[in-house]
Amino acid sequence: MMRRHRVSSMTTESTEEYLEVLSRIRESGDKFSNKNIAERLGISQASVSEMLRRLEKDGFIEHEPYGKIILTRKGTNLGGKVLKKHRLIEGFLNGVGMRKSRIHDEACRLEHHISDELAGLMVQRTEQKKPRNGILSISEMNAGEEGIVISISSCPKSARRLEDMGLTPDARIKVKRTAPFSGPVEISIRGSSLVLGNGMASKVLVKVGK
Repeated sequence: MMRRHRVSSMTTESTEEYLEVLSRIRESGDKFSNKNIAERLGISQASVSEMLRRLEKDGFIEHEPYGKIILTRKGTNLGGKVLKKHRLIEGFLNGVGMRKSRIHDEACRLEHHISDELAGLMVQRTEQKKPRNGILSISEMNAGEEGIVISISSCPKSARRLEDMGLTPDARIKVKRTAPFSGPVEISIRGSSLVLGNGMASKVLVKVGK
């Protein structure tokens, strides 16, 4: 009999969905608010308020009614892990030819049910298939690779944030360190170190090579 991988008894799929959304909001630089969370999840603000109370009780966030929402380290770690798995699954499904209109929803279902071990193997498989020259986003580069920034593919707000960090066309960057499961990327640029979330790193295109 086939055994289904279950979400940890300490969390539920609903908890993981909320923490994933909070991680996306923080990564994008948007404001944490009940309205923003409700719009992203397609639910009512009343449902969001109820879930935020539960997340606070379980130690995933710090929150006061109508006040600021802060992800704790516990919430940051779990939300980041779910988001990384989601993106990893999306990349895998895209690679095997699934219709783009179905990829996001399918990844939402699968992200709660793959083990860290399987996700790690998928990362290794993805790394083996990466092209090692040409144009890549920073998120696709390996540690030790370097190149010249050629463009930023993002909304004006995010583009300005990246440019303020020094990521402008013709800037030379080098990847110092990457994290598994599509985690953050540490780069060197203009003599300084900079850590980018995977979402931001994916928006910067680089012509790889010395």
